[in-house]
Amino acid sequence: MRKLLLFAIVCMLGLFNTLSAQNEENVEILLNEDFESYEVGAKIAKDGADHWTTWSKQEGGAEDGSVAELNGEKCAHFTYGNDQVLRLGGYQAGVFELEYDVYVPEGKGGYLNILHQFEGNTSWAMQSFFQMTNDGGDIATIAPGHGSVHAGLGNVADLPCVYEGWMHFRIVINANVDKAEYYYTMPGNEEVKAFEWQWSKDSFGESIAGRKLDAMNFWPPNNNAEYYLDNLTLKRIGGESSAAITFDKESIEANMPKDDVTTVELEIENVGTSIAEYVAWIDYGQGTASNKENLVSYSLEDMSTTTTIGWSTETAVTFEIASLYPASAYAGSVMGTNITQAAYFLGEFKTETGETVPMLEPGTDMIFRIYGQGINGKPGDLLAEKVLPSEEIVLDWNAVVFDEPVMLTGFDFYLAVEMTQCKGGSSMVLDGNSEGELVGFGDLCRQGNGTAFRPLTEFTAGEKFGNLHLMVFCVGDPVSAGWAELDKKDGMIEVGATETINVDFSTFGLKKGEKYEATILFNTNTEEGTIELPLSLYVWGEDVEEILSNTYNIYPNPTAAQVTVEGENINYIAVYNSVGQLVKVVRTQNNVVDMSANENGVYFFNIVDNAGNSSVQRVVVAK
Repeated sequence: MRKLLLFAIVCMLGLFNTLSAQNEENVEILLNEDFESYEVGAKIAKDGADHWTTWSKQEGGAEDGSVAELNGEKCAHFTYGNDQVLRLGGYQAGVFELEYDVYVPEGKGGYLNILHQFEGNTSWAMQSFFQMTNDGGDIATIAPGHGSVHAGLGNVADLPCVYEGWMHFRIVINANVDKAEYYYTMPGNEEVKAFEWQWSKDSFGESIAGRKLDAMNFWPPNNNAEYYLDNLTLKRIGGESSAAITFDKESIEANMPKDDVTTVELEIENVGTSIAEYVAWIDYGQGTASNKENLVSYSLEDMSTTTTIGWSTETAVTFEIASLYPASAYAGSVMGTNITQAAYFLGEFKTETGETVPMLEPGTDMIFRIYGQGINGKPGDLLAEKVLPSEEIVLDWNAVVFDEPVMLTGFDFYLAVEMTQCKGGSSMVLDGNSEGELVGFGDLCRQGNGTAFRPLTEFTAGEKFGNLHLMVFCVGDPVSAGWAELDKKDGMIEVGATETINVDFSTFGLKKGEKYEATILFNTNTEEGTIELPLSLYVWGEDVEEILSNTYNIYPNPTAAQVTVEGENINYIAVYNSVGQLVKVVRTQNNVVDMSANENGVYFFNIVDNAGNSSVQRVVVAK
């Protein structure tokens, strides 16, 4: 059973224009459910149309509601234990009108929601209570004569409700301009507009969830809940819509001298009839196949400072922990290699009195996942998943081998582990290095797979515990990468609008006379889907012998404070910012560079040895 989203009332930012008038001559009926064709007592998903299912897809079971007869009319009947889902088509563009009638028996209540995403990264678009109210937690309270609706940026409406009468609701969704309006009609009264909101927001305005109109969920939340549903229609108004984007360049090229930087602008225009969305990255391709292994992790190898934290709940709780690895963080080490394995440390820890601290709920598995780059701060597509059965989990490093390797070619990726902590447990294991913690990179967590990962400091009142003991194993020879970067990785472009992305080139650490090639990939919501733009960089001059950029091991990278350069006979380290300006020169016995006073961003370490040879490596500062 999914958890009702946490909600905080905030002021609505801005006013939205009223949705355009409907063109009644261009209306397409997409769904029409009056239940008159059903037999009384029939199971809705098992015996009905294909657009019906249940939350766990167990059609015909306890979650599946039934058809009843009320006042001579057939309708859907939902009671506690039902968890019905109506698929709405997954539309991401167009103007839609969704209408339905709800009848609540005396003393009962009800709940339903609209979902931006049903399967996969579940996310809520709107939540509505009848004869019940909800304060943003898990419990809905019976409130005769009242209902509450949550949608968008903290919009909450206290609606009137009646018992033993059909209440009518109408929602107009304009996905083309990202707006929605909510209307209600009580028996014998005129229609009233409750509010309007930004459609792409999740139901409590915590984040952008997307514009998809995916499904509707009917769920009586407790044993006092029961209601009937009838006359549900979904219409599309004004015909089909779609986004379409064009670029002002067919390819992007740069010709530069060594140890220089430049920027090339790329302009994108939405020439379609709906909002355009994109996720972009630079694809550097795959390196040479080999058995060379590399370990990628933010956590300290020293386990002496390891600490654990857990959820303070009265029941078991399922959640995901994660580390985010931006392409800029692994460009100099494992770009072009394949993720083959992942691991998470789960140790035995005791209290000061010697009592063993419990960890996971008995009988539950660990699920390791690799997510790709997403939009609006959320993980993208699921690239790999591997279940570690409960009987194989140990109080040590737990590792899995993915069935198919994940090729690292330039996108940001997340390593995540889902687990179920027992009541009073302590299952999040971190390295305890609060001074070197990479907030927002190495200490992420979320409950509910439709939300964004957030730093643990947001769950622990700002207290820092370091980085999670998570790691990935990569196999193969890396490719040269990091010589180009995008200043913007995702976005939404309104109809007729343009947006500019800067492509930043750098020739630090590259060879003279060499041409470097890659591809900018745009994953879009257009009919084209994925769009590719060739990218090339030529470095002036004759080829010379240079030390490879991976001669030295630099860690942690990204960093929030100190960086260690692992190597011998280092004379000095010159630090440059992303535009090629010299920041400082460091001469140190222990090869440690303090970056705590530097702003977030990309820096280049020019490492010069005692023989005068140099190697340039990229370092990301992220606090």
